[in-house]
Amino acid sequence: METRDTVLDDRYETVEGHLERDRGTVIGIWRGHIGWQDQLERMYDVFYLDCPFGRPLLRLLRHRPSGEIVGTIGAGPRPMLWQGRALQAAVVSHFAVLPTHRSLKPALGLARSMAAASLEHFEFAYGLTNAQGGAVCRRAGFGVPAQLLRHVKLLRYGSYAPRVLPGPLGRAGGALLDGAVAVGRGLRALGRRSGLHVVWTDAVDPRMPALWERSGHGDGLSTMRTGAMLEWRFLGLPAVRRRFLLVAPAPGAPLLAWFVCETNVRAPGFMTVTDAWFAGGVGGADRLAIRELCRMGYEAGYQAIEVRLAVTPPVLQAWRAEGFVVRGQQPLFVAGMDPCRAGDLGAGMYVTDIEQDG
Repeated sequence: METRDTVLDDRYETVEGHLERDRGTVIGIWRGHIGWQDQLERMYDVFYLDCPFGRPLLRLLRHRPSGEIVGTIGAGPRPMLWQGRALQAAVVSHFAVLPTHRSLKPALGLARSMAAASLEHFEFAYGLTNAQGGAVCRRAGFGVPAQLLRHVKLLRYGSYAPRVLPGPLGRAGGALLDGAVAVGRGLRALGRRSGLHVVWTDAVDPRMPALWERSGHGDGLSTMRTGAMLEWRFLGLPAVRRRFLLVAPAPGAPLLAWFVCETNVRAPGFMTVTDAWFAGGVGGADRLAIRELCRMGYEAGYQAIEVRLAVTPPVLQAWRAEGFVVRGQQPLFVAGMDPCRAGDLGAGMYVTDIEQDG
């Protein structure tokens, strides 16, 4: 029996895109709607033309009466670990339909077409999207085995206190709290005994993939954080201001932890931790390293730190023990697995914003 979702709009068809030939068409659809508006060409070239892990897929939505291309969706190969073996998944990306054609059935046809194409080349497909895209993904057959929980820690209160306290009281309260925080941090700095070497760098340090290689990966789903992945994902794809924070027992020593940090494009006072890895791997995060991250974020002038995580309980507990609290969530959509396998996929995973398509 056909339902309203299975009967698609026959005024539209999905066609296979050509990565080189259709570059301008895709960027034209993105313009004004998704992505880094001042770096769309770079975003396309890095993701679709310069991917080091294989050839991405591209599907286009054509409006039959006019012959115009009015929508686009992509999927890029992503090397991952799951249950102790390496596999290639497809991260579904850059889902966009022009506003005058933005209704459920055309978008649904485009999403279903990409899910089917992805499963012909990859073991499964997944994606992180906004609420509108998520509604389409659910109808297109994507499941949700996990939620990335957004955790936030305030570093300064000057801009936050006026939200909860009226007028002058909010401003004065924020100033008093910030003064107390500054004094407390100064006292802790005097008695600081961590002895850790903590430094910012703009380059991927070879010790970063080395830390990932020697740590415990468990049986859950996680991206393979090789040098090639870190270089491509974090140096190729756009960001406002991206740096790496390295934590080691001494200069040049093997790392204890690393963090990928960038300025939030919509809230410049927020430092977003796009990815992080610890010597304990999926078995646990170093609270002292997280504390150093907070200290360095404060010294860099940020008001707060945010991180999105779908990780093992020991890792999650370490972040929460350092004052990070849940302030929202984002579903991880997965296609190509039956409910039982998808449930297994969510157990023991280590997923962060490294999975975003850039």
